[in-house]
Amino acid sequence: SIELQVVPRPAKESPRRLRRAGALPGVLYGAGAASVPVQVDAHEFSKSGLASHGAHLIRLRSSDASLDQGLALVQEIQGHPVTGTPIHVDFLRVDASKPVTANVAISYVGRHKGAVDGGILQPARRELEVRALPGALPEEIEVDVTALGIHDAIHVADLKLPEGVEAVFTDNFTLVSVLSPTVETAASEAPAAAGCPADCLPVSLMAAGFTVYFGCSCHHR
Repeated sequence: SIELQVVPRPAKESPRRLRRAGALPGVLYGAGAASVPVQVDAHEFSKSGLASHGAHLIRLRSSDASLDQGLALVQEIQGHPVTGTPIHVDFLRVDASKPVTANVAISYVGRHKGAVDGGILQPARRELEVRALPGALPEEIEVDVTALGIHDAIHVADLKLPEGVEAVFTDNFTLVSVLSPTVETAASEAPAAAGCPADCLPVSLMAAGFTVYFGCSCHHR
């Protein structure tokens, strides 16, 4: 878990003034308790990595006894529309003895077999919704793509998750696949245009299973 210092704040305190003072306003709610307006140090929050993708279990530290030693997850972060800098954060209280549902980051590891033939790794998901006890939530899930050749894929049902962690899904959706190369040049694809030299090659673009010719090599020299 990640330790984070939190301070209760007056509900009417100006969020803009707090941000100017280096604080990040937020709210703590859930687990059947009342919502509590809080603030954290913006620099500490940024340095903690809590703004990154995935589930991070937080152990709260506070001079307020009702908050100290509590457990929470980041539920939502509101970012500045231009800079993306966090301007407000929602913390969700969790009970260590009760399972929670959270999004966990996916990390794809290994060099896929299709790379030898020019295949392109295409991740379809960067996060996965899982259910587990708060203490069992992984910070990320590693997916080994080494065995994937061109047109191969890994689906959510193929995953081997840590004990006590289960994926939440109804459809067996694709996590990652390997696509064939999308641009190719071949002499046998089409005849050279009239007036072109004998060594001229047609240039084609393959997309969505169709090949479209858009010129020849002598016009792109």
